[in-house]
Amino acid sequence: MEPMIINASVQVVPITKAEEAFHIIDQAIALIQQSGLKYTVGAFATELEGEYNDVQTLLKQICDFCYGQKEMQFLVYTKLHLSGGQDILAADKTGKFS
Repeated sequence: MEPMIINASVQVVPITKAEEAFHIIDQAIALIQQSGLKYTVGAFATELEGEYNDVQTLLKQICDFCYGQKEMQFLVYTKLHLSGGQDILAADKTGKFS
């Protein structure tokens, strides 16, 4: 099957004090920035766009990062919008609002 573009959303929620949480969230966002994928950081979650396998690899890296923080618990929320038959582009869904 030809690689298709998907949309995803990821939200990392450290279960800790706010002043500690933002530093950890920034580190998770740094992983996204280094990934080379298209992304938009939002107030509650970060939206991703890329090939299915690349997005899945990044989501695993984020979860592995959280898992490696031995003294902290996390909630990691993900949403995927995908189709095996066509690209799913954020601009197709939100472009009319720009």
